Amino acid sequence: MKKYDGKLQQITSFIEGKMKVEGVGLSVAIVKNKERIFSKGFGTSRIGNDLFYIDGETRMSIQSISKNFAALSIMKLVDKQLVSLDDPVVNHLPYFRTQVKHQSDSITIRHVLSHTAGFPSDLGIANMIAPNVSEIFSDTPTEFQEALDYYHLTEEEIRSVKSREDVTKWFEKVELQYEAGKGWAYCTDAYVIIADIVEKVSGRGWDTFLSEEILEPLSLKRTTSDPTVVLNDDNSAKYYLGEGKEETPFPMNPVSAPIGYLYSTANDLSDYLMFHMEGKSTVLPSVFTQEMQKIVRPVSEEWQFDSNDRSYGLAWFIDTYRGFRRVEHGGGQMAVRSLMTMIPELELGVVVLMNFDGTMHHEICDKILDVFIGE
Repeated sequence: MKKYDGKLQQITSFIEGKMKVEGVGLSVAIVKNKERIFSKGFGTSRIGNDLFYIDGETRMSIQSISKNFAALSIMKLVDKQLVSLDDPVVNHLPYFRTQVKHQSDSITIRHVLSHTAGFPSDLGIANMIAPNVSEIFSDTPTEFQEALDYYHLTEEEIRSVKSREDVTKWFEKVELQYEAGKGWAYCTDAYVIIADIVEKVSGRGWDTFLSEEILEPLSLKRTTSDPTVVLNDDNSAKYYLGEGKEETPFPMNPVSAPIGYLYSTANDLSDYLMFHMEGKSTVLPSVFTQEMQKIVRPVSEEWQFDSNDRSYGLAWFIDTYRGFRRVEHGGGQMAVRSLMTMIPELELGVVVLMNFDGTMHHEICDKILDVFIGE
């Protein structure tokens, strides 16, 4: 689009300059006024003798952006009048409880979605059940055991978890940090409970529900929860950590897919952002996507990220950037970095996906916002 050529060239030059200094590969997409105006890859998706150039269609781990898809699944059930956000979780999962049952009986779906349920932030159970967890914690002979000890878990315990219902039932050992609704702590494990609710209410596995109710209607054809599909796709990324760019274990965890183990592309996520900005009644009325973007509670200090007003809605962080309301969610683990950001007032959305560690995704996103806010 010629009207944006100058801005896009400025952005391209900035990213190319950053990639000369560090990095392996990243994929960027920009949407403006209901159109994707930019989709480009920089660097490679894999290191090796054969060059695998990265592009807007490269499948990559999106980590905690996955939570947004889990939350949207709940909103589909709300639209179908099968659940209410203020239903207690036990209404749909009678086996859900924490150490003190009468406290957890008051935890609602909204509490879980907004990280205000009272759960501690460092439970570990959902990530530790990854099938390759021992490979992830293998830098030293004792690292895996040290991780188990840190989370107060046993190897037998994590091996016994086979389903999302098992994760929900595991929460009976959790001691709440605060009364539901009275605080905020980012508990990644809790989003497995969200998927368990979807499964029990809909009668379908969450992965099937997600595909049939969200991915297919939105034509997000390269978004999936199946790691084997991604591993068998030549246009998919591997991940590289540190200055030495050491390849890390592939991020896969099917049971915990809703917390951070979906895979997508910059192009698919840019379409997903457009859906959240404009709403498509054939998929979900905009009243429900707007509900997700409403502030529930300010985040804790360690999640402020230099913002004076950072808060959380339902799987969205919300704050202001240069006077504009910014709505976003990111993700990261080892050498995976992902970020999707939108400025609804400007009908502007940005997606940055990387296969190496660092903060470049935020720097690139901020540059893109600066270029367009300055118009």
